[in-house]
Amino acid sequence: IALHCLERAAIPEVHFDLMSFARLPAGILYLLTFAADTEGFTMRSNGIVRRSSSLGEIQGESYYHTDTNANAPWRQKVRVRGGPLSAIGETTSPLAETASPPKLSFGVIADIQYAPIDDGESYGGVPRYYRHALSAARHAAEHFQEEKVDLVINLGDIIDGKCQEIEQTTETNPGIDAIRDVMEALSVYKHGEILHTYGNHELYNVNRNELGEVLSIPFFSEPCGEQVGYRSHLLEKDGTRLRFVVLDTYDIAVGGRCETSSKRKLAEALLSKNNPNFALGNENSPEGVEGLRRRYVAFNGGVGEIQMQWLRDTLEASKESDEKVIILSHQPLFPDSSNVVCLAWNYDEILDLLKEHNDTVIASFSGHAHRGGYKRCEESGIHYRVFEAA
Repeated sequence: IALHCLERAAIPEVHFDLMSFARLPAGILYLLTFAADTEGFTMRSNGIVRRSSSLGEIQGESYYHTDTNANAPWRQKVRVRGGPLSAIGETTSPLAETASPPKLSFGVIADIQYAPIDDGESYGGVPRYYRHALSAARHAAEHFQEEKVDLVINLGDIIDGKCQEIEQTTETNPGIDAIRDVMEALSVYKHGEILHTYGNHELYNVNRNELGEVLSIPFFSEPCGEQVGYRSHLLEKDGTRLRFVVLDTYDIAVGGRCETSSKRKLAEALLSKNNPNFALGNENSPEGVEGLRRRYVAFNGGVGEIQMQWLRDTLEASKESDEKVIILSHQPLFPDSSNVVCLAWNYDEILDLLKEHNDTVIASFSGHAHRGGYKRCEESGIHYRVFEAA
């Protein structure tokens, strides 16, 4: 997926033009366009129903966004620089004739979930093409390089948990080998940096020390002695300053934390309190749990107090520096943007903080829920986009 973003006008209005690539039926990529201003946001597609992987793949639930519904929210016209933006393949947009090139561009890919195993089914029973994920990653990198985007963002789950089912024939962890295979595929992109987040599937395979080495994630120890991977990255070009704030939503988590970990103990307490399946040994099941409490499953996690304070400080510093911010996380943060089962545990605390800084934060991008989704918060105006699995 590639996005071209953003133009900040002299008036107190933020416009951004986004272009994203997803699958063609042949397994390559197809083009989507998105556009927004402070009056609204519209997503357009070419009518292809995207393939899903494992999470967020129940078609009947409301978060599943097919592209064939003529009444879908993203097919409504919105004002973009005085005129509507039409879908590629439907009509020609007046924006395409008058818009200047984007000042910044970046590519996004989510949930590659490669494994060197035969095709099969996800844990949820959906057909999966594990080896083909490597080709999808390479195709994406080729497009990013061709477009000369300024930055590439990986939203996590670069490999699949089923890498651990592979018989170990070398001294290295099969998960590490699989990550290196994907990194080689992505290395076709050479125009800029690749900014990595991580998700639950990495933690099924490797520890944070190993992950930091292969994905160049600068994990560091908090005062409690446990490693976390939150950070920010400034993209600056021709006077435009866009900061990507990477949240570690597996700060408080079961995954990758040892049994004596204070962060793990807090995670276990939250799961025990909110999900009776945890005590029964079925920690990843939301069965029988209602509403937003369904997010309390072990493949999710949350953001700790120290990271929350860091986020506040970072957003305030960005405001002082006249920067705009996009939040990056593996897990979605906004309930209406995707399947609630995939939400970060303390999404509500994070949202409250983002609302306080809605003059600085323009969007939040995440993965994890493989069918993707979108919702604009009416109160804050912040756009929440969950990207489909690669």
